[in-house]
Amino acid sequence: MIRKAFSLLTVLLLSLVAGAQKKPLDHSVYDGWQSVGASAVSPDGNVVLYEVNPQEGDGCLYIRTFFPRPKKVRPGQQLPPAEITVERGYNARILDNGEAVVCLIKPFFKDSRQARIKKQTGDKAPKDSLAIIDTRSGNIEKYPNVKSYKLGKYAVSAIAFASTDTTLVPKAERKEKDAGTPVLIRYFGQDTADTLRHVTAYDFDKAGKTLAFVQKHGKKDTQVGFFDVASRTVKSLPDTSRFHSLPVFNEDGTAALFLQAQDTLDSGSKHAALYRYDVTRNQADCLVGTGYSSGLPDGWGITENGKPHFSHDGQRIFVGIQACQAPKDTTLVPFETAGLDIWNWDAPDLPPMTKKNLKRILETTCEAVVADGKLIPLATSLYDRLRPIDRGDHRFALSVDETAHHLETQWNLMPPVTVSLVDQETGSRTLVAEGVYRDVTASPEGRYLLLYDVVSRQWMCYDTETAAFRNLTGDLSVPFWNETHDSPSAPSAYGMAGWTAGDKEVLLYDRYDIWKVNPADGSAVNLTAGEGRKTQRTYRYINTKDPEEERAVQPGETLLLSVYDHVTKENGLASVDIRKPSAPVLGTFGGYTWNGVQKAKRADRYLYRKGNFQQPMDIYTGSPAAGLRLSAINPQQAEYNWGTVELFHWNAYDGTPLDGLVFKPEDFDASKKYPVMIYFYEKYSETMYSYRAPAPSRSTVNIPFYVSRGYIVFIPDIVYTPGIPGESAYNCIVSGAEALARHPWADRDNMAIQGQSWGGYQVAYLITRTSLFKAAGAGAPVSNMTSAYGGIRWASGMSRQFQYEQTQSRIGRDLWHGIELYMENSPLFKLPEVTTPVLIMHNDNDGAVPWYQGIELFMGLRRLGKPAWLLEYNDEEHNLVERRNCKDLSIRLQQFFDHYLKGEPEPAWMKDGVPTTRKGQYFGFENAD
Repeated sequence: MIRKAFSLLTVLLLSLVAGAQKKPLDHSVYDGWQSVGASAVSPDGNVVLYEVNPQEGDGCLYIRTFFPRPKKVRPGQQLPPAEITVERGYNARILDNGEAVVCLIKPFFKDSRQARIKKQTGDKAPKDSLAIIDTRSGNIEKYPNVKSYKLGKYAVSAIAFASTDTTLVPKAERKEKDAGTPVLIRYFGQDTADTLRHVTAYDFDKAGKTLAFVQKHGKKDTQVGFFDVASRTVKSLPDTSRFHSLPVFNEDGTAALFLQAQDTLDSGSKHAALYRYDVTRNQADCLVGTGYSSGLPDGWGITENGKPHFSHDGQRIFVGIQACQAPKDTTLVPFETAGLDIWNWDAPDLPPMTKKNLKRILETTCEAVVADGKLIPLATSLYDRLRPIDRGDHRFALSVDETAHHLETQWNLMPPVTVSLVDQETGSRTLVAEGVYRDVTASPEGRYLLLYDVVSRQWMCYDTETAAFRNLTGDLSVPFWNETHDSPSAPSAYGMAGWTAGDKEVLLYDRYDIWKVNPADGSAVNLTAGEGRKTQRTYRYINTKDPEEERAVQPGETLLLSVYDHVTKENGLASVDIRKPSAPVLGTFGGYTWNGVQKAKRADRYLYRKGNFQQPMDIYTGSPAAGLRLSAINPQQAEYNWGTVELFHWNAYDGTPLDGLVFKPEDFDASKKYPVMIYFYEKYSETMYSYRAPAPSRSTVNIPFYVSRGYIVFIPDIVYTPGIPGESAYNCIVSGAEALARHPWADRDNMAIQGQSWGGYQVAYLITRTSLFKAAGAGAPVSNMTSAYGGIRWASGMSRQFQYEQTQSRIGRDLWHGIELYMENSPLFKLPEVTTPVLIMHNDNDGAVPWYQGIELFMGLRRLGKPAWLLEYNDEEHNLVERRNCKDLSIRLQQFFDHYLKGEPEPAWMKDGVPTTRKGQYFGFENAD
């Protein structure tokens, strides 16, 4: 007994020593840290696939098979492999019958890296390969130098892929600059292929029976063709033209639409004619010629951007129309022509937005219907959002028109709209409603329109047959708008889950539950029986069906639901029968996150990711309640001192109960004191069970990195009062920091704050209000709301005014009626109060927060003699994009905070900077002394 006790004690001590010897994370671990990428399951559930990719390097595609195995295996009988791996495989598709998988294979990362070093592009750069994997045998067939591939949605016969392999074209027919590329049609189950040459675009019909393609002959002429997979024959249309669009098939593949234009100029719009091709007759008929203009606004017509398409039943044909752009005037010399933008006070959009979205604007068209050789325009404004009803089969289309009030979007993100039904046979309009409506949709079969009335905060319904307008939620006992909304604007709705078959009921969300509402009479039942509100758990429908083909919930269907517990922050999956209100049946629930849920179309096999802070998001298959783990990513995590996470509760200074997350090192010792890193944005406590991978920073501190290196990391939730966003942050964050500091293991004398964007603003404000923090990091901070209010979000070209009056910045008034609030909430005017050293990152290509905001903050601190550093990454975005810059920022953040909170030596870049003359060669990471 004594020996046994001694043995157990020895094992325990050894395990404790082993745990204490775990390594802290360092900057070298990032590249190899893995995540599960794209995944898919075959319709019959017999094949699943998923990618596992490192942050930088070569990934792998895994294919798992679950074909029925015979009870007895005959001698020599070959069984399907349980797992097939394709190194560097990605962009994979499973054939509808599960018999094969197709994917692309990336070049080796080292080869692509060398090509970048040598500045090899185009034909000289390494190319993808194509792999066709037989899931029954495991055989892999590869084709090099592949640009792209196409499969029909339900294809089981053939695949087409474009290749840059010049050997596919006979030597005598090759040219130095051959137009287009060869396209191979490879037949599944056969060792044969056909080749099309000079192809610039190609695609299958849904069934994969016919391949449409465009060929380019020489430098200018194009031609449309069709390849019949069954007969292996090419049917090329005789006409050549300067432009052909890629034909688009109808649902059953019996017809296709394409555009043709003869314009020879390289600039300006192409004046296109619309053709319909009959697959059976092998004949193309012109539906609308290039000279057509009757019934359209002056100067409008079909252009190369027209994107023709069929309604789902094929009975209606649509095509885009737009104002034709004139060719460039070649008589004008650029260096003699003024470069000028004119900003008109009453223009719907200003030049920054137009320039930022110029390509999209030039390519955007308005919908028209083709009828008896005529075009019936359904809309002629780019601000009129036209939406098909019943996939275009319904007589009417839905219009949500913002044109009359679009200018207001400069300061108002919820301007009034006009909701109408547009007759697709005449183009006439029937007014449904005018006002502030959002989430306007039609039921699947088009009987009803659903509208959220922002002003009344109610869901409204419009009957398209009787024109009856009904309030669906006014008499119900709970709000259907965001109950926790804390911005100076009207709250949005919680949304809807969908419709039941035949447009019989609509499924609406409140904060917790799902309601089944009859649009015909407004009667409603709580489908989840109020269990959500009773237990403070939110239930949401997880739709695993094809949204194109299975648009409604069927009678007798069991709905798969996600579950989130607002108290414990736990998650899970549940189910409820659509036929009767009942408390949902929990399938699995606890301290994990589930996401990416998929289901086989014809089998009861699920595929999903599951993990938490301690366990990476691996992929599982089977049932939600008892899944088989397929992947085991990041085994190296066990070598490092990781961490734990727990909920933290406190009351803000104004008494508001708050939640936050506290992350502790895996080797946490309550008898020690730990420096504290406080990161925040708005609310994060709902992410308690999310996995966080070590990764180079795009803008914020990496939580597992700091926890592993002996920091406590605290993320407090923030609740805002409109008009005082700065004080709201102080009320929640500083109260939380002081509550945390009451624990002896939290070192009150060594606490820091860090945030980016809105978080960066709050950091800048807090250091003007308290000296509690020993160091601060502010990324892309607004420092002066009075100047930021009139700025531009350059990434979108939008004015910044709306975010102060209505959204995140939460002032709630315009500058002239709330100047005191703008000044009170601006850190710039309180910089003399700052005693905290601050590291600012603000990049010169920031498209969200104007770069000058970070400069104003830095220049003010510099003028006042306050310790401050500004990191400006050249040509970088709001959050860093270039991985090299992310790694650089990660090092500087660590050195900055380690210096102030851990007493580490000051790095040279902080003491002496990095001379511009040595930029790119010297980084200043070494110690200053």
